[in-house]
Amino acid sequence: MPPKVSLKKLARKGGLFDGVKSNIHALAIGVKYLVDPQRSTLLYPKEYIEHRPGYRGFIVFVKEKCISCAACSRICPSAAMKMVRVTEIDPKHPDKPRQKQYPVINYQRCIFCGFCVDVCPTEALYHVPFHDIVYENLADMFMTLEQFQVEPQRPAVSEGLPVVYEVDEGKGLVKRRRG
Repeated sequence: MPPKVSLKKLARKGGLFDGVKSNIHALAIGVKYLVDPQRSTLLYPKEYIEHRPGYRGFIVFVKEKCISCAACSRICPSAAMKMVRVTEIDPKHPDKPRQKQYPVINYQRCIFCGFCVDVCPTEALYHVPFHDIVYENLADMFMTLEQFQVEPQRPAVSEGLPVVYEVDEGKGLVKRRRG
């Protein structure tokens, strides 16, 4: 037998019809978007959105700028960034190889927060303005040091597909055709 709930307790929680009122409000929002003439559908991957400058997409590494401080891997909240040890030849002492650490990323874990880019003192990491690349298996989402240094190509752009939507700060998605 269910426990008895007094009307006083229901009144303190927001009223008897609070849940009904919330559901009606949610349904009204759904109907509003159903009949809204401003709505649009993106036929991805045949069309794509061009994001505003500063959009946090894939991260690219510039090895020449890295000082091996490991700040990027320490700050990563999802543990997507790891340091790998690489043996290099020192130009000043070619007979003595040296060990240096560089970051690699696992996009299975990355949440695109950008903390690694923000904390890098030499700007060895930067964002590209998209993250709509498809991988065929999970192993491909782990970038090796060589892969992490190559800026990914957006499939829609490399195939010459049109930009259909552009993000505008005040208006949201603005439809435009180009291509």
